[in-house]
Amino acid sequence: MSRFNLIDEPWISVIVNEKGQTEEVSLRSLFKNAHIYKRIAGDTETQDFAVLRVLLAILHTVFSRFNASGKPYGFFELDERYKPTSIIEDDEDLDEYIDALYQTWKALWNTGCFPAIVDAYLEKWYDRFYLLDEKYPFFQVIEADLATENINKKAPSAVFGKNINRLISESGNKVALFSPRTAEDKSLLSKSECARWLLTFQGYTGLSDKVMFGNDKYKASKGWLFDIGGIYIEGNNLFETLMLNLVLHHPESQYSDTQQKPCWEYSSTEMIQYYFSGVDYDNLAGLYTNWSRAIYIDPNTDFEKSFECHIVKLPEIKHSDNFLEPMTIWQYNERGPSQATHTPRKHQVNQSVWRSFGLISLPDSYEDKQRQPGIIIWMRTIRPFIGDYDLTLRAVSMKDDGNATSWVPVDEATDQLSINDLILTDIERDGWVPRISTTVEETKGVVERTFRKLLTGIKEIRNIDSNLFVSEEVKKMYFLIDQPFNQWLSGLRFGDSPDDRIFEWRETLKKIVLRQAEQLVKNAGPRDYTGIVDNGKVKNIATVYNSFIFFLNRELKAKEGACGSGET
Repeated sequence: MSRFNLIDEPWISVIVNEKGQTEEVSLRSLFKNAHIYKRIAGDTETQDFAVLRVLLAILHTVFSRFNASGKPYGFFELDERYKPTSIIEDDEDLDEYIDALYQTWKALWNTGCFPAIVDAYLEKWYDRFYLLDEKYPFFQVIEADLATENINKKAPSAVFGKNINRLISESGNKVALFSPRTAEDKSLLSKSECARWLLTFQGYTGLSDKVMFGNDKYKASKGWLFDIGGIYIEGNNLFETLMLNLVLHHPESQYSDTQQKPCWEYSSTEMIQYYFSGVDYDNLAGLYTNWSRAIYIDPNTDFEKSFECHIVKLPEIKHSDNFLEPMTIWQYNERGPSQATHTPRKHQVNQSVWRSFGLISLPDSYEDKQRQPGIIIWMRTIRPFIGDYDLTLRAVSMKDDGNATSWVPVDEATDQLSINDLILTDIERDGWVPRISTTVEETKGVVERTFRKLLTGIKEIRNIDSNLFVSEEVKKMYFLIDQPFNQWLSGLRFGDSPDDRIFEWRETLKKIVLRQAEQLVKNAGPRDYTGIVDNGKVKNIATVYNSFIFFLNRELKAKEGACGSGET
């Protein structure tokens, strides 16, 4: 029984107008009206990210085979379902193909909407987009794949609606006290909810389930999205967002001639075999439709009753130096099992993304071990096509419970930066990117060194054992800085004087830090003024404050002088 085809059934929640009204739409409707819709607006931002990547996988597949006019490129043969039956072997043809991809992207951007070929491709694969199906269920396996002889237990792990719904995330051992649903309704899912959470669960899974394929041990996946510091670029509407993240020509040369292989073009059995083959992903459509679990949903599921599905762990995909992934921040590992390699760096809860500006925007550097996200490199590539453009850089990660035996997803880490594309891509030696990055590090230094020294002094005067006072006040200071810094960054324009604008921020920073320090002094008690004797000298609130003012003025004065000299 085939039910709920995602091409025609509404399931993707989008904002449809300036008033912020949302509506569930089908894949067909989304691609037809992407230039009208504002953005994806599902249940959570992690869910939106998972859905966005599936939409991008469709576009990567289509426009790797067809140009903006819907005509095949002619560099390889396509079968009746538009699937390549040959590869590009000639270097000259490859160069022409790469140029054609750039021209396709440019033509699509200038047109401002998606052509009919997207719909034609979906029609060719219509039978692979059923949420419920006995042969080709979307993002799932068939019942035979999870037969007892294929797994290490008598039966697959059971997962219920309250487990897969990340608004609840309730396990069998722990009740979610602040659930948005009653106890009776926690495991209920509509078909559209099921489709959205299915994609999310494949990306953000954890390790609390136990069943694996075969008897040989392997490192199971927590969900690829669970392990990355996701970033993507948001435009003025959904069409622009999809286009800005559509990396038609990958910046890594080894992926120039790879064919796009989304999961729906293969049977579930073929997918499982691929995961155990040891072959790494080499195409974005495959990576964006990666599975962490072999999931089986009974095609006869009654959605009026509590939802239940069954899962088995799949192997983890490569993390070290997996630069196929363009939508993550990278960290260089000095030690540990991934020593001397780059791995994805997750975002931290309650830590604004501007504090990672250098990791995001600075170009690759061997000495600094810096690795720039591929999506930012792509922005530099398409910069001539889009011109002077204000965009939003969104960051999204999933926080875990800290338990290495389960890694249960517990909270989102999300943030955004508004910035002009000419600023974000100006990586010259004296350009905006290195100067903003230096300013970010200076700002963090004022908080982490100068302001923290004041707090540490107060802590010593009050004989406080815990570091909670200092950490909470530092956290509060970052909170006070976040909005002003974001406003400053979003207001930068390519023609502005970097010296003047950076000096402007330093003045703002000084006012914020001084105001908070003065508040601490204002709230000081008698003990703070009595103080303590440290190395034969009285140390009280007045002396540590005066020391703070001295170091703050010295630090900012030095920076002001550097700014005036044209250096940072």
